[in-house]
Amino acid sequence: MSRAGKGLLLLFACTLLGAFADASAAPGGAGMGLYPLGLVAVALLMVQGTARLALAAVAVVATSVSLWQFGVSLPLALTFGLSGVAAALAALRVLRESQGELRMRTEFDLLRVVVAANLGGLIVAVPIGLVGALSGVDEVAALIAGSFVDMTASLILWLPLAMRGRDAPSLATWPERAAQWTLLVTATLTIFATSFTTEFPYVVLVLLMWAGLRLSLLETLLQLIVVRLVITHFTAMGKGPYVGATHDRNLPDDLQMVYVQIFLITCSVAVVALNISSARARAESRREALAKADQVAERKLNTVFEALEAERSALEEMREVDRVKDAFVSTVSHELRTPITNIIGYTEMLEDGDFGRLSPDQSEATVRIGDNGRRLLSLIDDLLDLSRLRAEKMEIAQNPVDLVAVVRAGEQAILPRLRSAEVSLEMDLPPYPVTVTGEAEKLERVLVNLMSNAVKFTPPLGRVAVRLTQEGTWAIIEVSDTGYGIPEEDLDRLFSQFFRSSVSQEKHIQGTGLGLSIVRSIVESHGGQVEVASRVNVGTTFRVYLPT
Repeated sequence: MSRAGKGLLLLFACTLLGAFADASAAPGGAGMGLYPLGLVAVALLMVQGTARLALAAVAVVATSVSLWQFGVSLPLALTFGLSGVAAALAALRVLRESQGELRMRTEFDLLRVVVAANLGGLIVAVPIGLVGALSGVDEVAALIAGSFVDMTASLILWLPLAMRGRDAPSLATWPERAAQWTLLVTATLTIFATSFTTEFPYVVLVLLMWAGLRLSLLETLLQLIVVRLVITHFTAMGKGPYVGATHDRNLPDDLQMVYVQIFLITCSVAVVALNISSARARAESRREALAKADQVAERKLNTVFEALEAERSALEEMREVDRVKDAFVSTVSHELRTPITNIIGYTEMLEDGDFGRLSPDQSEATVRIGDNGRRLLSLIDDLLDLSRLRAEKMEIAQNPVDLVAVVRAGEQAILPRLRSAEVSLEMDLPPYPVTVTGEAEKLERVLVNLMSNAVKFTPPLGRVAVRLTQEGTWAIIEVSDTGYGIPEEDLDRLFSQFFRSSVSQEKHIQGTGLGLSIVRSIVESHGGQVEVASRVNVGTTFRVYLPT
């Protein structure tokens, strides 16, 4: 709905309320105590420019005709309509509506409403008094006082509806709101529909203050409107505590209504001020809570960022140390390989008698030198392979490889160790080729490392079994033994570099702790994976899965 449409709708509501008020008012007070001209100001707020002037003209006509139809003289009705609309326009000017959205957020905003309402009351009271005097109305002073107080009360009641309060939700739950509404309506009807003393209306004020503390501004204003309609209706009908409260003086009905309007002004100002204070306190409390939460969150985030930065720095340092270590190992290994190869070559020449015949003791010493040299060369080769793998420099050839042939080659390489260790070997190979893609030499090294470990960790008269199968798209090489087994707590670290299990240390079994790490690297570079299962004093089984 457009702003002009909203303004017309409010003006229509204003006219209906005025008609209801005048129809129920006492004859002498028609139009003076009940007509809700303050709602005209709210209607005028809905439009701008020329539309506002047009709506003001319609409001003058509607107000004047309504009052004239219900018994007010035509001069007074016309004056009341003109002055009432002028009062509404003046009130809007005081509120500086042209400077932006009207707000009801501080006590100063409420003070501006009170000033605007009093100005509107004067704008209505003065011309009404002049026209009344010229028309020969009795008790002109009462007419002026009634008009002033009535317009002031009307503007104080309706103007806050056009102003935006703090976005503070109601604190009350639905049961509390229902109880408060019920008590308020019941108390208002009971007190003003019957004869009570003038102290009882303040029960209504207390219930309205409950609304000011706990409810939103809009709901509080709605309760004030309901209370005003109920109170003015019953008072105009000659009921309630303010009827006859004129100290036995014969005063006009309009002046009697002044008591009611003063009470309503008191209720409106007190309750709206209380609601503003409550909303501001809640807003400040939320703001402080959010500020504290932000501070806590900022401290925690700073702590997290500092920890992450420290961790990142530590990780970078570890990577640098790792890189330097790999470079050192690679360089040293290359430098050691050449002299050790020469040592092994010369020992082989000595064993072959190229430098003369050796005595038995010399020959045995030469064999030991060669064996240890070959062990050292094997360690260097492991270090170089591991360094290439870690640097992602080990390239795997994409050739078809028959795993049956690879297993047979590994068997030939391990036979000398089987004889010296007095361990038997069982082979279970399929009669057909099992082909994978990769590099035969490196896969053979996987088999040799696994079978060598099986032999080393199996006591004499034990058994090592090698089995090759194919399941779906996977070729499975299984190497098992009946050896010492591996403790469960060592299984997670078994493939780590330089790790040697507690069994190898207890049994004094030689090794570098690199073999299984190289096995896993080679298998994973072929797109496969390695699994291990072991029980202490029962045996160990390694399974290598390679895609076919």
